[in-house]
Amino acid sequence: MEGFGLTTIAPRLAGVGLALLALAPLAALKAAGLTGSAPAKAGALEQFVSTISDNALWIIGTVAVLSVLVIGGLFFFGHSRAQDYAMKVGGGAIIIILAPGIAA
Repeated sequence: MEGFGLTTIAPRLAGVGLALLALAPLAALKAAGLTGSAPAKAGALEQFVSTISDNALWIIGTVAVLSVLVIGGLFFFGHSRAQDYAMKVGGGAIIIILAPGIAA
């Protein structure tokens, strides 16, 4: 009966206890009425997010075109910090493009 001493049973019991503690919030959510399916009006929220995304797309496109034109004008007229502004706008564009990947 080697391997069934107190030194092997205690960690197993502790592991079972921790697993039960980890599952307790799930039981609480189920008792609160969480069924695992979307609420009846979930489609409205999805439509709202879609509308906001569509609006953000054209706003970002407009701002990008205007920034390219303004920075191009700065270069054309020989502004001393045109390169600095171009790098800042480019860095911001990269952050916006990579935001979903950064958030995940």
